[in-house]
Amino acid sequence: MSRTTRLASLLAVASVTVACSSSPSSDGEAPVYRTSDDVQARVLPQIAANGEDVEAADDALWVVDATIDGVDEGTTVTLLAKADGQWESVSDAETDADGHVSLTSDTAGKLTVVAGDGADAIGTEVSTDDAPEATFTDDFDEDDVDGKDSTWHTRAQGFTGVRQCSRADASAAEVTDGVLVLSVLEDPDGGECQLPGRRKRFPQRLNGHVGTEGTYGFTYGYAAARIRTQSARGQHAAFWMQAVGGQQTGGPKAGGAEIDIMEYFGDDHPEGGLTSFTYYLDKAGKKQTVGGWLPDVDELGDDWADQYHVFSVEWTPSEYVFRIDGQVTQRLEGETSGREEFLILSLLSSDYELPRFNGELPESMEVDWARVWATGP
Repeated sequence: MSRTTRLASLLAVASVTVACSSSPSSDGEAPVYRTSDDVQARVLPQIAANGEDVEAADDALWVVDATIDGVDEGTTVTLLAKADGQWESVSDAETDADGHVSLTSDTAGKLTVVAGDGADAIGTEVSTDDAPEATFTDDFDEDDVDGKDSTWHTRAQGFTGVRQCSRADASAAEVTDGVLVLSVLEDPDGGECQLPGRRKRFPQRLNGHVGTEGTYGFTYGYAAARIRTQSARGQHAAFWMQAVGGQQTGGPKAGGAEIDIMEYFGDDHPEGGLTSFTYYLDKAGKKQTVGGWLPDVDELGDDWADQYHVFSVEWTPSEYVFRIDGQVTQRLEGETSGREEFLILSLLSSDYELPRFNGELPESMEVDWARVWATGP
């Protein structure tokens, strides 16, 4: 096929809209399409699961990451799965400006990605068997915090840094009914704290702040947590990682990095409330920051404190890809941490947030599960 003919065919595909009610497969029959190198797809782990109820990590949805070359933005792509001998459409979405789309499936096994319809349909086949296997899972069904055999331990660092008015404490982290609950509490043994340059005084606070340092770490792969955040401002929910043994100078590959997979600063935040960052120390020991506020947060949801969402990072030697329920929210390309990293979950009330506090203590975030799919270097 000539380049001109192929391009004309792709433009025809771009003009077709595929909907769940009119999928490339009819009456459960196998989808009809032309296999094309212009459709690239891979199956990611089970990193999509939004909803109000607690769910097992094994019940989350697989995510199919697909790119269709040469099509217009807004082209609909359909994911089909075979269940009980019948093919059915399980997900569809429109491509972005780069031809990229994220699709989900609750059905394991063979999956088909199709763009277009009829004689113009092109596609490819993938399988959930090709997704990475989980290497660490905590559903918080039995695991407690700070016990002899616990995976998670309170990061009791005292009053330090930007938290001179708050400190981590074991009483602010509790596992109950299959959920890790992290809270900001008023310190019953504390006094009042006055921030520099401000007349108002604030009661000292206790923060839920736990990590797996000394019990679990990994290098490269996927890390995800299913989280329901706090609603009020004045504290931020976070899922993050730090280098085992602490960050060192020399850049991220040699010195490691802090990888802030998600931070949520409360409802009605002027910037949307969600961030993803990485921090590292360059060769001179100067802190470098990459990332920022997530744009277009409203397109991802506005129910962070009402429903659980899966926040994840795909960490490779050349990039970090941040996702919410499988949808790419930020891609940071370049050298990444080359060190082993451990997991951290926290609800922290930093000093700079306290003047914006608009809730009632205790404030809490809930973590349904945390999971890692380590791929190694």
